[in-house]
Amino acid sequence: MAVEKQSPSRTTAFATAPVALLAFAAFVVVLASLIIGGRETNDIALARQRDTITQAISQHGLALARELRVQTVWTEAFEKTQAHDRAWMHTFYGVYLSQLFGYDGIYVLSGDDAPAYGFAGGHDVNPAEYEQVGAKLKDLVAAVRKPDSVTPKYDVVATDVALGNGITVRHLAVADVRNVLGKAATVVVSTIVPDRPSDVSLGSPPFLLVAIEDLDARLTKRLGQNFGFPDLKWITGRAPAGYSTQPLTALDGAKVGTLAWRSNQPGWEFVRQVAVGLAVSLLLLAVLAALLMRWGKQQASQLLESEADAKHAAQTDALTGLENRVGLSETFPELINKAKWRASTLAVLLVDLDRFKEINDDFGHAVGDAVLLAVSRRLAALLGADAVLARPGSDEFMILELGANRDTIAQLATRIVAAIAEPIEVDGGTRLFVTASVGYALCPHDGDRTDDLVRRLELAVAKAKESGGGAAMAFMPEMDLELFRRRALEGALRKAVEDRAITVAYQPLMDPSGTRVLAVEALARWTDPMLGPIGPDVFIPLAEETGLIQKIGEIVLRRALADGLAWNGIDVAVNVSAAQIHHGDIVTIVRDALRATRFPAKRLEIEITESVLLADEKRADEQMRGLQRLGVKVALDDFGAGYSSLLYLRKFGFDKLKIDRSFIDGLDQRNDSSVILDSIIRLGLDLNLTITAEGIETPEQHHRLRASGCHQLQGFLFSRPLPAEELTRFLAARHPVAAAG
Repeated sequence: MAVEKQSPSRTTAFATAPVALLAFAAFVVVLASLIIGGRETNDIALARQRDTITQAISQHGLALARELRVQTVWTEAFEKTQAHDRAWMHTFYGVYLSQLFGYDGIYVLSGDDAPAYGFAGGHDVNPAEYEQVGAKLKDLVAAVRKPDSVTPKYDVVATDVALGNGITVRHLAVADVRNVLGKAATVVVSTIVPDRPSDVSLGSPPFLLVAIEDLDARLTKRLGQNFGFPDLKWITGRAPAGYSTQPLTALDGAKVGTLAWRSNQPGWEFVRQVAVGLAVSLLLLAVLAALLMRWGKQQASQLLESEADAKHAAQTDALTGLENRVGLSETFPELINKAKWRASTLAVLLVDLDRFKEINDDFGHAVGDAVLLAVSRRLAALLGADAVLARPGSDEFMILELGANRDTIAQLATRIVAAIAEPIEVDGGTRLFVTASVGYALCPHDGDRTDDLVRRLELAVAKAKESGGGAAMAFMPEMDLELFRRRALEGALRKAVEDRAITVAYQPLMDPSGTRVLAVEALARWTDPMLGPIGPDVFIPLAEETGLIQKIGEIVLRRALADGLAWNGIDVAVNVSAAQIHHGDIVTIVRDALRATRFPAKRLEIEITESVLLADEKRADEQMRGLQRLGVKVALDDFGAGYSSLLYLRKFGFDKLKIDRSFIDGLDQRNDSSVILDSIIRLGLDLNLTITAEGIETPEQHHRLRASGCHQLQGFLFSRPLPAEELTRFLAARHPVAAAG
């Protein structure tokens, strides 16, 4: 009997059938697994979305509680609320918290929980209206008053505030989401305590600040965008198709409302994307599996090495080899968490090189890099093996050290300042002297979040630089308060400039006899409705920092020229700052003001100080010459206070010289100042300049300066700065023609 031989194709078919069957079975199993996994993934994703939304609302409340700590741990707030100062509470609680931070309701409760102040809808309200709100907040008030008496336990944020002399007061705050007057809202209840010793007794129960922020559509949308739920909204009734929901309840169990969002379903999306190519992929994988496994083992090791190298390069400063800002962003939070886990501390120091840009500008970046390397080596030599040294900025270094106390961190900061101050030798034998400003803080005492600690370190560094640099400064809570007050003052100044509430006072410049007025100096004055009179030594530097000095200068100039029209034959002197010269066109401003007021240019004097010349001599010279071409006189104010005044007298064509008041003090005695004063007067006379002495307060000084040959005298001996109306009366008594105009 003949035997039928199997063809190669049939043999192949028999051989491939099990493989195909196995591939099909694998496809079915994988597809079923994908469907089951997709469903479970969707359920897990939904659960995580719900947890995320709940946590987002909760964390928003805790953020508000931390945000209000600056306004409630504050001695001034403690004293003003205890005194029931409604005007103060209106400004610093009602207006400030509603306008700057967006709160919809502010209430202050007295020690017996009676409403003492209310603010809602952008204005003060009857405190009794709190009763409509307070009925649903009694448990939060009780949780702050007696945390241990509330069941269940609320997450009350407690902070011990050291007042000195062994006295400590505890600050308590609690936040929750509530339904307030039919609206979902975040409510924060916080005690109001001092941050330094106060004359007001601490024995009675503290006042409470109740802050309410509506979880309106705008805020809900913002929270949703921040956490990946762009369609997040409040609903009543059934949710729209394709939306998931999460009911929110308060700590006391009351229902607040229901949030809905368009839920994403990553499981089904994944199944749809992979199902089409799954069969082909399985077949290809069956063929390539063995090759890929062998090749993959080789590549995996290389990939791990390259990833490690890339990560290290991304987190390391190329110049110094230290961690850069990216690396520090991972290390910093890790060390904070480690300090919390160990119930220990984390010392944080920020080292900022003073005027480092000048080194790069004067010597080049190669020398600047050499300085940075030398500084990094000196810092490393001062640190222990466990300390972290990083370079987060071009001229900044940061140090992190676990377990340090306040004394050791202060000693380390002092050693750092001294070590950096030592001369640095660079290539070519050049010796450079560098100083550093160091700010330091201690976690968790000064904060337990990276952003908070960095901000407070920067405040401490800024305070160290204010003293001239080359100093170490610890962060103090007063720095936060000072920043808060500066922002409040800046806001008030901006409003004053916008409302043209800056006024002008005039101080007479007398002839040598002290009986006749030759000129008046216009001086800016500001009285805020809430803060009272603010001295020019406070608001003028602030105006220069914020750029408001240009508008203030123009207001003062125009007001002075308009008032000066009434004083015939009397010159008007107006001060101009460096910012007005170098960041504006003072010539155009003066020309326009003269045209608008029709004030004679020959009666206007513009006073500048040496700081104007130091910043940019070329620009200052152009502006001065332009003023003089208008017919305006230019005076050098505070002469003698700078180091190069004689040089400027030679280079610039001033019309007038005002001698700094420091030379006038102590004229009753024969000393170095009087010798220098005589020399200045003789020099000015030789240069045919008008000589003015300011700051004259005694008859002896008047007699001495009159005998020395000064042309004009100014000071409290003759008159303090006066409003325009009072100056007119002053002129009428001494200068009838000028007063009559």
